[in-house]
Amino acid sequence: MGEMIQKPDANPILLGALNFLIAGCVGYFMIGQKKKAIMSLVGWLVSYVLLSWCGIGILTGFAIQCITGYDVYLLGQKLQAGESIGENENALDFLNSIFKD
Repeated sequence: MGEMIQKPDANPILLGALNFLIAGCVGYFMIGQKKKAIMSLVGWLVSYVLLSWCGIGILTGFAIQCITGYDVYLLGQKLQAGESIGENENALDFLNSIFKD
């Protein structure tokens, strides 16, 4: 199991907004989930660059931004409440199949 992250000064709204607005990864970097941030960025880039030729790239990229934005918002709430989270912890259960410990 990885290192536990504690950031009681986390702002869930800011984290969620940053992930939503900037490639689905900045909020993860800010809370210390670097592996998730890199995987989200790669997924976002792949969806925009490789899938845009068939018209679904923008939709999948937007979906990544929405999902990661909500995930980091929920994780930010846990941090703000004084709880610890794991390096690869997910607030949304279905992300466990993508981001594993």
